[in-house]
Amino acid sequence: MRRNFSTGRLAWLLLAVFVVSFTAVQAQPVKHVTFTLPSLDYDVIYLGDFIDVTTQKLSNNIPNFTGTIQTDVPGYIVLEVHAYIKFRGESDQELAHVVTYPFFVNGTRPLTSSDLAVGSSDIKMKISTNVFDGNSALKKRIEDYAARFPTAPVADYTMQLIAYDSKGVNQIGQATKLITIRNASPEEVQVNLIDPQPGAVISTTLPTFSWNTPNSKVTLYVYEMLPIYQSPQEAITGIPYLKLDIDGPQTVTYPSDAARRLELNKTYVWFVEAAVTTNRQTVQRRSEVRLFRIRLNDQSSQEISDMMNGFGGSAAGTFATLQSIGWVPAGTMTIDGKPLTLDDLKALVARLLAQNVQVTVRVE
Repeated sequence: MRRNFSTGRLAWLLLAVFVVSFTAVQAQPVKHVTFTLPSLDYDVIYLGDFIDVTTQKLSNNIPNFTGTIQTDVPGYIVLEVHAYIKFRGESDQELAHVVTYPFFVNGTRPLTSSDLAVGSSDIKMKISTNVFDGNSALKKRIEDYAARFPTAPVADYTMQLIAYDSKGVNQIGQATKLITIRNASPEEVQVNLIDPQPGAVISTTLPTFSWNTPNSKVTLYVYEMLPIYQSPQEAITGIPYLKLDIDGPQTVTYPSDAARRLELNKTYVWFVEAAVTTNRQTVQRRSEVRLFRIRLNDQSSQEISDMMNGFGGSAAGTFATLQSIGWVPAGTMTIDGKPLTLDDLKALVARLLAQNVQVTVRVE
């Protein structure tokens, strides 16, 4: 016997098969969750941007906090979040604990600070402890600090995200983010120069620079001290001879392949600038500006420099001042209008020293 199916019946049959298949796909439980979290790599953070100390709740609008949640299949998950603080030399202490009701993730969805703080339209909080709940000592410690400083204490901050299945039983994903706050404020970051010393005479065109600062990312600047400049501070308004970004080491030798090479008989100034990153902006902290000279290839000028420094007192001080503005001994020496050779000068200096004569030098 032959049976005939109308077109309408066939369409309804195909629709039924499609609905059953679609429902089966939707019914698949989520087995794996992947989190993508923002870097939040700061030296300094402003506490009020992360925590409302007055209400003791996480901020619902943390700057630059945008992550993602990705599931292997569309489905419901439960999210648990822990936030910890660890002061130097101490153990972790919990700042916050959040557990959500099951919410739907259609493959990928954004994760914002409002999701973790107050919950979005589709993410509701089952457990949401206030910051410092159950730890009155930590609460007072943070509140006292916040009353004096706008920034967060120096510490390690850890955020832990754990994903569970829709029943909140089986763990199906986890991510941990460590944020190390290295400085209490940009102003506390100091950059101290070590070598070359102020006014140093360097015997190489490839000098080694060293400094000390708690921040790893710095920029080394070297400028030529041209005769038109009256001070090292004026020299750095020009075009740098060298600008070198450094991450990590606190000593570096002038690159042999630099676009501009240092030259004999010239004077240069240098400084180091550290970048202090905050969640609001990057602040530059600069060292002092120091001057150095490449060793003179004129032996007589070098001996004059050594002799003046040997006098000490005002003579050495005045000569150092002249060197600091880039002055180089040059020309013909005279005494009472008569030319003076280097040997004559040496003999004169020896006689003065033997007679214990105090030498005063002034610039006219």
